[in-house]
Amino acid sequence: MHMKRFRAVIPLAVAAVTAAVLTTGSPASAAEPSYAPLSSWAYLDSQSPNAKFVDAAVAPPVGTSRDDAGRKHTYRSFFTYDLTSFKGTVVHSSYLYTNEDTVDDCSAPATIEVWRTRPVRDNTTWQRPPAELEKLLSTQRGAGAIYCPSYLGFDMVPTLNAALARHDKSITIEFRVTASQEADARTGRTFEKPSLSATVNHPPTVTNLHLGYPDRPCGTLAKPSPAARSAVFSATANDADEGDRPTVLYAIWPVDHPDQRREFHDYYGTDLSDYADGTLLAWQAQASDYYDAGPWSANCYLRMDRTAPANPPNVSSRTYPEGNTPGGGTGMEGTFRFDAAGDRDVVAFAWRDSLGYSGQVAAKRPGGKAIFKYTPRLSYSSDLYVASVDAAGNRGPEKDYEFRIAETAPYAEVTMNGVGLPSTISFVAPKPETTAFGFQLEGGTEVRVPAVDGKATGHITFTATGGVDLAVRSYAKNKLIGQDSLQIWVTDAPGVESAEFNWETDQVAGTTGTFRFTPHNSDVVAYEYNLDDEWKTIPAADDDTAVLTWTATPGWHSMTVRSVKADGSTSMDADYQFSIIDTRPTAYSNDLNSWPRRDGVGLPLRVELGSQLPNLTGFAFRFDGGAEQTVPSEGNPYAYIDVTPTHAGDNTVVVQALLADGTRSPATTYTFGIWSGPVVTHTPEGSGTVGRPMTFTFHPGLPNVVSYRYSLGYAEEETIAAGPDGTASVTWTPSSWGYDTVRVTSVSADGTESDLRTEPLDIRDNRVDVYSTYDSSRLGIGWTGSFFFYTQLFGEVTEYHYRVNDGPEQVLPASTEGTSTLVAVPFERNGTNTLHVQSLTASGELSPVTDYDFTVGTAPYVVSAQYPNGTWSGGGGVPGTFEFSGGTPGIVSFSWKIDDGPSTDVPADSAGKASITYTPAEDHETHTLSVTGHKGDGTDTDTTTYSIYVSTGS
Repeated sequence: MHMKRFRAVIPLAVAAVTAAVLTTGSPASAAEPSYAPLSSWAYLDSQSPNAKFVDAAVAPPVGTSRDDAGRKHTYRSFFTYDLTSFKGTVVHSSYLYTNEDTVDDCSAPATIEVWRTRPVRDNTTWQRPPAELEKLLSTQRGAGAIYCPSYLGFDMVPTLNAALARHDKSITIEFRVTASQEADARTGRTFEKPSLSATVNHPPTVTNLHLGYPDRPCGTLAKPSPAARSAVFSATANDADEGDRPTVLYAIWPVDHPDQRREFHDYYGTDLSDYADGTLLAWQAQASDYYDAGPWSANCYLRMDRTAPANPPNVSSRTYPEGNTPGGGTGMEGTFRFDAAGDRDVVAFAWRDSLGYSGQVAAKRPGGKAIFKYTPRLSYSSDLYVASVDAAGNRGPEKDYEFRIAETAPYAEVTMNGVGLPSTISFVAPKPETTAFGFQLEGGTEVRVPAVDGKATGHITFTATGGVDLAVRSYAKNKLIGQDSLQIWVTDAPGVESAEFNWETDQVAGTTGTFRFTPHNSDVVAYEYNLDDEWKTIPAADDDTAVLTWTATPGWHSMTVRSVKADGSTSMDADYQFSIIDTRPTAYSNDLNSWPRRDGVGLPLRVELGSQLPNLTGFAFRFDGGAEQTVPSEGNPYAYIDVTPTHAGDNTVVVQALLADGTRSPATTYTFGIWSGPVVTHTPEGSGTVGRPMTFTFHPGLPNVVSYRYSLGYAEEETIAAGPDGTASVTWTPSSWGYDTVRVTSVSADGTESDLRTEPLDIRDNRVDVYSTYDSSRLGIGWTGSFFFYTQLFGEVTEYHYRVNDGPEQVLPASTEGTSTLVAVPFERNGTNTLHVQSLTASGELSPVTDYDFTVGTAPYVVSAQYPNGTWSGGGGVPGTFEFSGGTPGIVSFSWKIDDGPSTDVPADSAGKASITYTPAEDHETHTLSVTGHKGDGTDTDTTTYSIYVSTGS
């Protein structure tokens, strides 16, 4: 072959596609990219009509080229790919791709065709080429193409899936030039051997179809499995791909109604209660992974059995007889017999006990008996609840088998001595026939000790720390009559004891006492202890104990102790805590913790004095170097004193506890800082009031104060000079109510500034607040609304002056029982109304006017003497007269109805009034009367709803 060689140019996007499919080997996990191996390739040459060229060491040729002698060669190339590694898979992506290696003439048009053909066989020649079965691609080349040589590739998903569906083991692909151009000598070109990539997945399959709980086979048409209302469907999903987590979908349908097929996932059991007893059902399963659903399984069959066993089973036990006679023994296994009493539907028995343990035991034959071995987990009494179960899993009624357990296990207690040292175990027998006790560590050998008068002791040596289970048993001669298990916590932490320093005794500081450390393991040579955050070591005596002498210091103490063995290893820690009384009293003022600070020069300060000393009678104290004073404790471990600081900064209280024997404790000096911010007083005292002037006086907390910087009501800061006595006064009239503050700082002659005092101030409103529950009602003229006048000046306001709209002023005494006063206002005008109100104090101060707007609707006024609105009255058969009026002027008629009944019209008289009579039929019922007025201009009023509560008639 003689061909022109050109450099292949591949677009970047194409290169990216090819790079994405470069893996080797068979697919090992779901949707993993792989490739089909090229098992062989061949080309045919028109100059050799009776030959073929297989796996030649040349680039595969296509089209027509001239050789060096000028002879024309027409070529077709065939590529066979092995598909056996894809057997049983679904192809999700596949690409056949290659590059042109050489092109004879890039300006000549050439249509490249790719075909699926019959395989290349031994007798394949140019004269007898493989049959072309399916054209896969037809693409134009040359004649102005951007790239030459160029890339060639196309999707193979449908082609490969079709081949796998036919169970083809290989596929043969032909590259050629279309027939109309094939003889043109300019179309010759060569290709790289094409690669066939594929991303495949093995669809999962299902096996082991059965029904569970109880287990039943898949079932055949001739022998379907029985099934109850609730059934558990089960199948095993199998997936050849690693890492897949297939799920199983089930389908079920009546055999004679396949159109009623339904599909479901059985995660917690499936409800079959829609199917009647005796219905024959078919079911099957299908597994799916993330990519594909596998094939549906063959059909299984079940028949509905909705009839449970009618009677509970018979239950008996010689070991634990039913009733109040104790049987067996604590921890002793008993034999229970379950009997279906000949009900051949019964194949098993379900049981549960009082603690919720449960299980199932099969009958020896349908309708027969079962033997159940059971050890009661409770002492004294227990219950077994047993039900018969049929082959479908239906449970019949339960038999509650109540029995008592004889108390036969020993009462055992272990006195823990640690690790490697004998600990003592003590036994007490609950039964007089007990002759011996046994105890056994898990994995160890049982040790028995004889019972003497129902008691015994033994010794047990624990070899390691931690939790262990210890079995304890009672024997009557050699017969085991009861057993139990103790959970023991083994510790080698040393014992710590002290006669002087313990929970029961509070010693006074200075007392000298001892602590005794005892070993809880062997070969102890020393003890390490931490008392008051300092680790120290004390050697052990010959008996492995140690005694620590200590002089008490005041406060709460926590001591940690551990033993040290000869090899240097240490035991677990023992914690020991105790409290020591301080000989000196305490002094403390909680008032200094407030923020903002409330203390200051000239302000009394409460100080608590305290002591836990025995025989306390009181305290002696001196404040800031003054004369000594005393205060009794009156049987308490504390007393309170009030001191008044005369200067800012450090102040001191020196205090001693007074004891009944006439002695005193050492003194305690309590030093505390007093706030230097000025002390603020105001007149009048208490809360301020809007519109009333207040005078604030600033008192110095530091010497030589010459001025104050202050702000009132969050106003800008101002400065005022101090008088000769260091004080200053300002007057301020609040304009709004609420929480306010006074902020003030003093300045001394040398420029020293005090702390900033922030004094809270409450300002009351002098106006009347009006509120009403009537807000959203549409009641009209004739009705009365309830309004409330509220004042923050309760106790000062004596009366309210009010008027409605432009009406006359009325006077209402203020309530003396609360801050609100009720006033009833008749509605006389539709639309917006205004209530004007002022308060008057005992001193004659009249508040500003409050204007309160409210809306009066047009709903008619309804009244009944026999059935007042919303009040239980009248009775069944008792007639009631209901009068309609008001609402709005111009009403000519009313329509009314009871509950959702028909509407009835009634004309109004010249005054716009009407009445009806209604007689309730039954006692103790409620009705709603709805009334709407109609005006002469054709408009309607709002609707009144009136509640009729019918009482019990006499």
